[in-house]
Amino acid sequence: MAERHRAQVKKSVSATNEYIREVAGKSPTEQISDAKKLLDDSIITEDEYQKLKAKALA
Repeated sequence: MAERHRAQVKKSVSATNEYIREVAGKSPTEQISDAKKLLDDSIITEDEYQKLKAKALA
């Protein structure tokens, strides 16, 4: 019985962590990487990139 309870708790913790990751969105590293790609593709300016980078690091 304790083993079953342990498995249920582990599953619940895993589901909670996945939900938090979904809600939290992208990490600052991912945000900066995406912004850099936009800069490299000339979709945004250097100034816009710097603003996005600062926002991601804030």
